[in-house]
Amino acid sequence: MIRYTRRNFIKRTIAAAGTLGFAVGCRRLQVTDRNDLSPGAIDGLRAKLKGRLIVLTDPLYESARRVFYWNAATERRPRVIVQCAHEEDALRAVEFARRHELEVAARAGGHSHLGWGCSNGLVVDLSGMKQIAIDPLRRTARAEGGVLSGEVARAAGRHGLAPVLGQCPGVGASGVILGGGLGWLSGLHGASSDNLLSARVVAADGRVLTADNERNPDLFWALRGAGANFGVTTSFECRLHPIGPVTGGDIHYSVRDARVVLRFFRELMDEAPDAFQATLNLTPGERGVFVSLCHAGSENEAERTLRSLRAIAPPTKEFVKRQEFAALAERPAATNPANTPPPQFRGIQTVYRDRLSDELIDVIVDRFGHASPEAIMGISHYMHGQVCRVAPTATAFPLRQAGGLNVRLAYTWNDPATGQRLTQWADESLRLLRPRGDERIYANFQTYETRSGAAAVYGANFSRLAGIKYKYDRENFFRRNSNIPPTGNARAGSHALDRS
Repeated sequence: MIRYTRRNFIKRTIAAAGTLGFAVGCRRLQVTDRNDLSPGAIDGLRAKLKGRLIVLTDPLYESARRVFYWNAATERRPRVIVQCAHEEDALRAVEFARRHELEVAARAGGHSHLGWGCSNGLVVDLSGMKQIAIDPLRRTARAEGGVLSGEVARAAGRHGLAPVLGQCPGVGASGVILGGGLGWLSGLHGASSDNLLSARVVAADGRVLTADNERNPDLFWALRGAGANFGVTTSFECRLHPIGPVTGGDIHYSVRDARVVLRFFRELMDEAPDAFQATLNLTPGERGVFVSLCHAGSENEAERTLRSLRAIAPPTKEFVKRQEFAALAERPAATNPANTPPPQFRGIQTVYRDRLSDELIDVIVDRFGHASPEAIMGISHYMHGQVCRVAPTATAFPLRQAGGLNVRLAYTWNDPATGQRLTQWADESLRLLRPRGDERIYANFQTYETRSGAAAVYGANFSRLAGIKYKYDRENFFRRNSNIPPTGNARAGSHALDRS
């Protein structure tokens, strides 16, 4: 097992990137003057770009290199940052990185828990690519690679439609989709990746490929859950769904009721209708324990659920109302409240568990008792409904088990001494929260690696993905991600999902 603790994470570069590559039997870019990042080479790249090129001496460099979960473990110093304004900029950046043998990271929202949106080589920053086109008749959205989840929700909402994306509006929509994607509407409409219709990707060999059910269908299958392995996704098309007003918001409880609320939350979610989704958060501060919810069913159905939530324990406060889905989808995540200044540093640990057992609840409550005011624990993406009715091998996203969930521990700090204390708490919590036997990892929530590597992320799909990786990126050019080592034998590389 390799644990991404504060100490050893600094020493390693995890194979990965927020991209997607392709390359079988393709022209191989000739590697020339690979160590020469001279002013002439940089100026040559800059002249080809419609966007901005940033290097270490640029006044914008420090802000341009930061990602959301920025800390001593995720910090990188890229030699070149390309802020793309057009698909062609991404293509030029990939060509330049190949020519000069630079490790590539790609990002839109930059929310990778392991900081995979930055590297010590070249960063392809898609955040400036913001075009969105909604087709209300076909109920589809076509968006460029830098569009955020909340931006798609807002654009679709003007037409009474909604995308199936995550619960944090600031996360890149393409990143959510390519890692599987779980959110408010997954019980009704499946994973985000189940709603992907097509994608355009800059491949490792310099081609721009379209992947859908007819063009490069093997790649399209792989993109839906393992997409960061195969290239830089510059645009995508996804399905939208009609939606009316939803009931959403937060119900708060006292910290002393944490165990009671956790147990009821399990019962509630085990029997939840498809239209209901909720997360549970535990904070040592004034917010206490609170359930954030979205009920997309009728107002009467939602009210019945609310009555049961109010009966768990006396609510300390409640902020729930009938509202447009887009308004709920644009609310800041619990781990990133809008009314506080952004911290200097952020960290997170997450664990996927197949059920919320009494034993797991005991561990959560115990670790919550040791948490600092800067920390927030929680349960996200409780699996139920349509997302669990899709076969694990239908797409590359394999996590389809009802009752599965992610436990997360997020923490922020400004003072290094506080960061060390919080990191120690989170590392010890991670050790206690991980299952004793076989374990799985949700790609979009990955914060550590098991001995079996990507097999823990992709399960039964791992060996097929290894063959597709070999076909489209046999040199593993795109490796800052939940990385799949390429193998020429599609059956090779299957590992037991063991734990060390």
